[in-house]
Amino acid sequence: MKKDVNDKDLFSIFIPTWNNLPFLKLCVESIRKNSTYRHQIIVHVNDGSDGTLEWVREQGLDYTHSAENVGVCLAMNMMRSKVKTDYICFINDDMYALPHWDDRLYDEIR
Repeated sequence: MKKDVNDKDLFSIFIPTWNNLPFLKLCVESIRKNSTYRHQIIVHVNDGSDGTLEWVREQGLDYTHSAENVGVCLAMNMMRSKVKTDYICFINDDMYALPHWDDRLYDEIR
């Protein structure tokens, strides 16, 4: 069961992606499966012609989009406009979140 922190998401997780849908799906699945707390997941979709934009919408994720690859720096700045939490976390779209990853990170913050 996910722990709530005052009934809101703990981290806003930034994930920039560029037509890497199979890895993005695995990344998001790992966050959902292996997190101790609830989080806001924000994806920046560069291009998205591989179906990424549609998948992100179907998943109900917060997102930003650019028609072409604008790079990580601009993507991060665009995702910033969607943040609803006190903490921001950056994860690459080809990373896998291990069990309790967020619990350990939050312990360090506290």
